[in-house]
Amino acid sequence: MYFSSRIFVPWGSLSHAGRSLYVWSFYIFALGLTWLLVPQVFLTLAHEVADANLFWIRVAGALLTSIALMCHQSAVLDVRPFFAWAVLCRTFIVAVVITCTLMGKCQAISGYVACIDFGASMWTFFGLRRDRAEALRRASAKPNLAA
Repeated sequence: MYFSSRIFVPWGSLSHAGRSLYVWSFYIFALGLTWLLVPQVFLTLAHEVADANLFWIRVAGALLTSIALMCHQSAVLDVRPFFAWAVLCRTFIVAVVITCTLMGKCQAISGYVACIDFGASMWTFFGLRRDRAEALRRASAKPNLAA
């Protein structure tokens, strides 16, 4: 199955890592739609003086909305390789934003948002570790029928 039509799924049906990505997908979906449809709201909160009709912030909003869909679908369908890729990519983005914040290239609020995203990324990372540990426990608890 390549696509799940379910938007809201039972919490217990998701893996630990899937839960983190599922929650994060709604956060970035809201952020992406804000950037796409009403970027002035975000620009005001970020204390950025820019034209709300900037093409690039709307493109970034479209990209975030697309990423939200990918994260949601991977969480619902339990696409574990995507979870690991997401941790790596999200951590890279956080490093870039923190570096830009420290260099004075963006407002401090960007660094704060990056810290929230880093926490969410670590939630996925530790969820992957917990899922793997539980799978190993289940595998070792099975009786060996070949003996």
